[in-house]
Amino acid sequence: MTPTLSDERILDLIEAYGADPVAFPEAERDAAVRRMNEAPSLFAKALDEARRLDQFLDIVPETEVPASLRDSLLASAPKPARTARPERGLWRFLPGWLPAGAVASLVMGLMIGVNVSLPASVASAQTTDETDAVMYAALGFGDLDLMSETAE
Repeated sequence: MTPTLSDERILDLIEAYGADPVAFPEAERDAAVRRMNEAPSLFAKALDEARRLDQFLDIVPETEVPASLRDSLLASAPKPARTARPERGLWRFLPGWLPAGAVASLVMGLMIGVNVSLPASVASAQTTDETDAVMYAALGFGDLDLMSETAE
């Protein structure tokens, strides 16, 4: 089964590759030729403009680029930036902040879980304050400064 192409796609092919269907991509060539034969008047103007451009481009002489100029241009092209961290294992696919976010969510989940699992009479205000501090720090709204507080 051959694919069908829209008229807009055929016009795009003519504009990009010229009037000669041999230059069209192989996967779309047969369908484009078949559709252009079915409705020649629909594509006549685009084909005429493409033929005139092709004739003009055939007149323009090809420019010879010296090998030294080509090599110097390629050598002066910007190189891709290298990353500072090693790209090994699964970590190369993960953003840098992901492990920190995972640890913060784990701590927040543990603190909230401990706080919820304690009976109301046993849960102290300090545990609630610590849980709130961890939760707000994990969300980026506060500083996690649990070590400076003295245990009561």
